[in-house]
Amino acid sequence: MWRSLLLLSLTLAQTAFHTDPFQPLEDYAPAVPPSRTPLGSPSPAYWQNRADYQMEITIDPKTHRLRGIARLTYTHNGPFPICRLWLAIEPNYFSLSGLGHLSRNFLWEDFRRDAQRGKANRTELYARQLENYQRTDFTLTEVAIEEGSSARSLPYRLQETLMEVSLPKCLSTGEHTTLRLQWTFILNDALVEGRSGYMMTERGPIYQIAQYYPRPVLLNDIRGWEKMPHYGPSEFATEFGDYEVTVRIPKGYIVGATGRLLNPENVLAPVHLERWKKVSADSTTFILTAKELPLKVEKDTLSWRFRAENVRDFAFAASNQYAWEARYTHVPGAPQPTLIQALYTPEVAPLWEHLALGAAEHAIHEYSRYTFPFPYPTMTVSYGGVYGMEYPMIVFCGRQQPEKNGKVSESLRHSFVSLVIHEVGHNFFPMIVCSDERRWMWLDEGLNTYLENRSKGTFEPRMQESDLENERRRLREYLASGRSQSILAHPLSIREMGANAYIKVAIGLETLREYILSPALMDTAFQRYARTWAFKHPEPWDFFRSISVSVPQELGWFWKGWFLDTASVDIAIDTVVQQKISIDRHYQKVLLAEETQAVETYLHRLARDTARIIFYVEKRPHLLNEQVKANLKAYQQTLMQRKKALTEAEAKASKYLRDNDEIYQVRVSFRNQGRMVWPLWIRLTYQGGARSLWYFPAEVWAKEPRYLVKVFHTRKPVQQIEIDPWGVSLDIQPENQTYGSAGGD
Repeated sequence: MWRSLLLLSLTLAQTAFHTDPFQPLEDYAPAVPPSRTPLGSPSPAYWQNRADYQMEITIDPKTHRLRGIARLTYTHNGPFPICRLWLAIEPNYFSLSGLGHLSRNFLWEDFRRDAQRGKANRTELYARQLENYQRTDFTLTEVAIEEGSSARSLPYRLQETLMEVSLPKCLSTGEHTTLRLQWTFILNDALVEGRSGYMMTERGPIYQIAQYYPRPVLLNDIRGWEKMPHYGPSEFATEFGDYEVTVRIPKGYIVGATGRLLNPENVLAPVHLERWKKVSADSTTFILTAKELPLKVEKDTLSWRFRAENVRDFAFAASNQYAWEARYTHVPGAPQPTLIQALYTPEVAPLWEHLALGAAEHAIHEYSRYTFPFPYPTMTVSYGGVYGMEYPMIVFCGRQQPEKNGKVSESLRHSFVSLVIHEVGHNFFPMIVCSDERRWMWLDEGLNTYLENRSKGTFEPRMQESDLENERRRLREYLASGRSQSILAHPLSIREMGANAYIKVAIGLETLREYILSPALMDTAFQRYARTWAFKHPEPWDFFRSISVSVPQELGWFWKGWFLDTASVDIAIDTVVQQKISIDRHYQKVLLAEETQAVETYLHRLARDTARIIFYVEKRPHLLNEQVKANLKAYQQTLMQRKKALTEAEAKASKYLRDNDEIYQVRVSFRNQGRMVWPLWIRLTYQGGARSLWYFPAEVWAKEPRYLVKVFHTRKPVQQIEIDPWGVSLDIQPENQTYGSAGGD
């Protein structure tokens, strides 16, 4: 009997332990591995490997065939020997026998990467993809190890998007080996599918090239080799290294790439070279103008040489149709000025001209402010068939077109700026804070979207408001649908990537900043995380621990409820009972001290909203059009209205706080209809129009996660009670968060 009771009590205790929403992070997080610390930082035992490249890439525009020769030096720093290398062969994704193709579930197939989506039926879209798969034809012609001045062929096994290479001698800690690799394949049509390839136009192809060479997959200090095949949705896990790359392409093509151009005098015409040398931070320079395009393509080839230090990948874009716009920008604390470049065709110039460069510059500065000074010497935004994709120091953007008359609507302008900011922002996450994208889509996409949203808010008026409103609505629908998944779900299994890995993470972190912590606390914690893991490989638990250790609160409930579980926020006002009470004058003053503080909190919040934002476009007047000017004027009027509202609120508050003759007790019960515990911001509106703002942390639900009673002591009767009056709590039923009416005030 005693044994049965003991087992029962242990079972109940375990059940309570696992269902308690307020478990500290370390009670459910995996044990801290030797290479990490409980503070969410690398320990002295942390290590990572390195892959350095010398490559020569040749492209034949007549056949779209790419040929590559590479010298890969791989350095092993792990505390154990390795006898084989695993390399990613991502062009093999385009294969009829590939797992990425065979594992497709057409219940969820939307062909969103196909430029013809919406213009062609699903069967035609599918046929376009199969046609891509049938022409790729990836072939390895050499896999060898250098032995002095000679090379010896190595045995290897190529399957799917992975290749296992057997080494003649195992590598111990600190040792390196050098491989020679040669390969060839036909590039894919980037308008159909993929993150790179070509876009065919009447004037010739436009190339955006990435994922084209064999590269070691990440050897992770937590899980070992990241051998997951490339299925399409999940992205990449790679090592850092230095790259020296030569791109051979017919004369007449302009090439932008990861890294610094080393030989402009050998590849640019004298007039273009002269302009290239004059690029400065003072104004935009057009190295190539639209009037000079297209450039004549000749039979002879030119070799464009680039070098990039401490990057995780190398990509490039090339076309004879590129207008070339450039300027330098100075990021405070950066090791050197950054050369920002935009490559685009005359057809999209009404949208791209100046705006691509401006969005890229703004992103670099804003992200640097929240993380670390941008460390690289260049950043290029290139146009082509890829809708949006990021690589070190270069991003691919495309498909967004102005109207035939050159008109650019406000929505198109905002969408384009958002795209450029997002892709350039990826240079921070994951190109520098190098998380494993194969496993954790949210750790780069979500964090990047969080900073994208913050950056859009300071680019120009109206850009963030409409986007954020749509994102909040989409997220509420996702959470209320019953189909939501854990943010830590595997990328391959996520059904609604945008809502899950992008929006839920970004808005969750914004809510953590604005609703749970404070901007100062969150900004400090986020910056510490970014700087700690720059040029390293963080895991999700490093992020949770790093943020948690920087704030004076226990956030286990938030990480568990928002990131691990699929809980939703749904808190309703249940009942309200208020009555006038009598109490000794001394205690009346004591009881009303809370309200005095809440009135001051409300005024402080109003005052914060009157702070003037200096938008990026105000510093670059050439980006102002009539619509933006009108929006700036409307923003100024909004600020004036806010300041007027603050003045009126201060007057009402002053009058209200002088009234100490009466005291009312307001008993409010709240019902947690969702499964997520959540803090409460409560706004009370009194007779006469004065207001107060009360904050209660999530721990208010600790004793009873479903039901809560709060007692407010006020100077006058309450006319209205609102939960989250600014609408940032992500409650899926905001209609049940208000009691009463504020009347005409």
